Amino acid sequence: MKIVCYAFKGKNGELESPFMEYLEKYAVRDRDPKKKKSLKLKQLANIESHLNYLAEHRGKYDLLPLAQKYKNRSIAILKIKESSKLVRIAFFTKKGSTIILLNAIDKPKLYEKGKKQQVDKVIEKFLDQAEEYKNNYMKSNLSMPLNL
Repeated sequence: MKIVCYAFKGKNGELESPFMEYLEKYAVRDRDPKKKKSLKLKQLANIESHLNYLAEHRGKYDLLPLAQKYKNRSIAILKIKESSKLVRIAFFTKKGSTIILLNAIDKPKLYEKGKKQQVDKVIEKFLDQAEEYKNNYMKSNLSMPLNL
């Protein structure tokens, strides 16, 4: 099963991908301390293994607890625990042959008192944007290969 990233033409006409932009935070830089480089590579490998698992299961939306279709949405969310963070990757599967990664977010913690409403708004905005990306993809079919 093929995995691609949703893309759109940016201001300068080049393809841009929200998911690939998210992955930029894992880019190893020369100035990074050795421990930070190692952690970034480990986190990237963790994301890659989850994506491979999703591909092995043909992009199914009901791979609980790792992936599930989001309530009343036409997209699914891949859930990844990453140390103290929760990474959420919005995706959809096209005709059982291609998984399209739309975007990703580090889900804020709900544990702080009074933060649940704020977190819910952030997640709703993320999901709305992901559905918009899906609709744009269905019109344009623009994508980029997944480079991990």
